[in-house]
Amino acid sequence: MLTRHEITLIVAALQFWAEEMDLGDTVMLAMYSGDPLVDRIWTPDEIQRLRTQLNSARLKYAVANEGGPELRTTDLFSTPEAAHQAKTAATDQVGTLLLPASTLGI
Repeated sequence: MLTRHEITLIVAALQFWAEEMDLGDTVMLAMYSGDPLVDRIWTPDEIQRLRTQLNSARLKYAVANEGGPELRTTDLFSTPEAAHQAKTAATDQVGTLLLPASTLGI
């Protein structure tokens, strides 16, 4: 489950990556990502677009069963605490939904 505070850290890390790292160095990306097979090269514009999307995303929280494939309720919650209160089983999990800023009515 991600919180707004954690997304802020991710946005900052993306900015650091764009400014301080060689974006064409897939070996460095593999090392930092923990995925030895990653070979994606990111452009500064792509990183900025991702930062913008993360900064503007609206966060909602949902309750899913233990494995996560089924939602326990169709309700979306504004806070993690509200989602935790809606859990019906001790094994339920709370997940984060990142919704585009243009999504209305949720």
